[in-house]
Amino acid sequence: MNVDYNGVASAFTNSAQESFMFSNGEALAKLFVFSDQTIEIISNKLQDVSDFSQYTIIMSNATFEQFTATCLQYARDSPAMADDERHKLLCRVTELYIAVQAGSHGDWLVPMMRSVALALCQSAQRAYMATGDAGAYTQAASLLLRLLIDVLSDSSPVESSKKLGSLFVAALLLRISLRTSAAPGAYASKALEVKRMWNLPVFSPRDRTSYSYWLGRYYLVCYYVESARSQLEYAFSSCPEWHYHNKRAILRHLLVANMIRGRLPRAKLLDKYEMESVYAHLTHHFRKGNLAGFQRVLADNVEFFRSQGNYLILLERTEILIYRNALLRLSRIHANSEGGHIIPYRYILVAFRLSSQNLDMDVLEMESILSSLIAQKFVLGFLFHHQQLVNLSKKQPFPPIMAADLATHA
Repeated sequence: MNVDYNGVASAFTNSAQESFMFSNGEALAKLFVFSDQTIEIISNKLQDVSDFSQYTIIMSNATFEQFTATCLQYARDSPAMADDERHKLLCRVTELYIAVQAGSHGDWLVPMMRSVALALCQSAQRAYMATGDAGAYTQAASLLLRLLIDVLSDSSPVESSKKLGSLFVAALLLRISLRTSAAPGAYASKALEVKRMWNLPVFSPRDRTSYSYWLGRYYLVCYYVESARSQLEYAFSSCPEWHYHNKRAILRHLLVANMIRGRLPRAKLLDKYEMESVYAHLTHHFRKGNLAGFQRVLADNVEFFRSQGNYLILLERTEILIYRNALLRLSRIHANSEGGHIIPYRYILVAFRLSSQNLDMDVLEMESILSSLIAQKFVLGFLFHHQQLVNLSKKQPFPPIMAADLATHA
């Protein structure tokens, strides 16, 4: 027997060749596993192999031969590599897989596509955590984009084509695009094309839920709040109850989208999913029209909300709404006085100064806030500049925030 013979490498390549020859994607997905535990086990058994081409030479497809050899190299070397170098090698594995898939027909490689694409995303995250360099995400996004382009180029019916993996890959691309240093749309535009196929019954509920979640997060970053809310509502309701942590992750973003559209959570919902106390504090200050309190809580938790990608939208899109709520509280106090729907500027100035704790606010700044509230239809009424009065509509002067006709749709 050849002393250099490695039984694991031989068995692996033989199984890979047989599965590839018979278009058995399920078997390939079980064979090409990229979990740390599996890689660690295989690595120990491949250390005596210096050249994998002596094993992969039996393969009939040159591209698949090169892919298999590189996968074996990754399994042998990656446990001892730094995370960034390990990611570069996995990027090479992914490039070769894309070439293999480009030369195939039908949906049989979809299971393996899932395995490779998910491993790439997880590797990019590890590399970023180790180095702080977003370049790992950019590399992954570029490869996922190429993969998705190949998937969508299949002209066969969806149920028997590579497109069966489109929702899964598109969800990962949206996920990665939110982490790159480039604008999210630079990579996400292709992922948005998949939306037209979203409701086809050939896609699993799991893929639809995952895609909706990441699409909702993408819309939220782009300030398409109503579209984000719709997608996140679907993801939250479709996610099974026993996926507690997933539902909690979805809820973090759904709470933000709902708040900006004027829908505040009940304490029972926050308690059920053990949400961070910051959400209850923000809800309290939002409802009471306390801008200073709201922004103080936001500042105290800035790193948390930045990690969620929601800091700026909460900072920028809630201010006008909190002023609305402050005016709403004032109008209720003033309602019992004569001409209750007509409020002097001086009362509103005091209310806005208390809300913002900005004692230097003047009448002009206060009036510009009122003008914005009326222009955006958060408040119905008229301003009388010379008389220094606000004449609120007698019929529903404070319509639901959800009713405001804003550019919140994608």
